[in-house]
Amino acid sequence: MTIKQLTQKLQEIYKGSPWHGASLTTQLSNIPAEHYTKGVGASQKSIAHLLEHMLAWRQLAIEVLKGNKTCDITLNSKMDWPEPKPVGQPKAYYLSKLEESQEELLALLNTKSEDWLKEQTPNKTYQNEFLLQGIVEHDLYHSGQIGIFNSLLKD
Repeated sequence: MTIKQLTQKLQEIYKGSPWHGASLTTQLSNIPAEHYTKGVGASQKSIAHLLEHMLAWRQLAIEVLKGNKTCDITLNSKMDWPEPKPVGQPKAYYLSKLEESQEELLALLNTKSEDWLKEQTPNKTYQNEFLLQGIVEHDLYHSGQIGIFNSLLKD
C-alpha cells in the first residue's frame, strides 16, 4: 500500500463515503450526547470508552510518525483502554479530539516516504505500513461497535 492509499482510506472511513455506510464522524454526529457516557452490557463500556481506546492507538501511530522510538501500548492495559475524561460535553470533546488526531495523523503521514512504510515499527515485530493499515481497520471495527452501542441505548 502507498502513502496516498493509506491517506485515502483514513479519510474515507473518518469523513468520507465508505462502502459500509456512515463515516465515523457522520455516525458520531448523529448519536445523542447523552449516549456517549452510558455503559452498555456486562462490561459497562461506553462510546466514550471506545473513543478513548481509538484515540490511544491513533496517538501511538502519531508518535511513531514523529519518530518516537520509545512509544508503546501494552494490550489490555490502562494505556490501551483509558478511562473516559470527565468533561462537561463529551460529544463535543470527542469529536474535537478525533478531528485533532485525524489532522495530525494525515499531516505527518504526508511527510513520509514510501520507504518509511517498510521500516519496522519501534517496539513491534511489524512494519509501519502494517501499523497504519491497522489504524484503518481498528477505526472501522470500533465504528461498528459504536453503532451497536448506540442501537442498544435507543431501546
